[in-house]
Amino acid sequence: MATKQDQIEEIHNSLVNGQRLQMVAQIDDQLLYEFWDDYRKYLEQLYTDTKSQFYYFADAVISYHRIKNR
Repeated sequence: MATKQDQIEEIHNSLVNGQRLQMVAQIDDQLLYEFWDDYRKYLEQLYTDTKSQFYYFADAVISYHRIKNR
């Protein structure tokens, strides 16, 4: 069974690879309620540049809500 860290990494990889529908399904299936705070912490560890952290976090949030609200 994958750890929470592994799940967040898989979700981030889906975003980076342009697989946003898959990303949304992964968030909904695995981590919806704790995901956003955990993802923010994951990005802080992964990127020292705050612009990169913001870019990926904003992309994930915007993509998630656009897909969910279709």
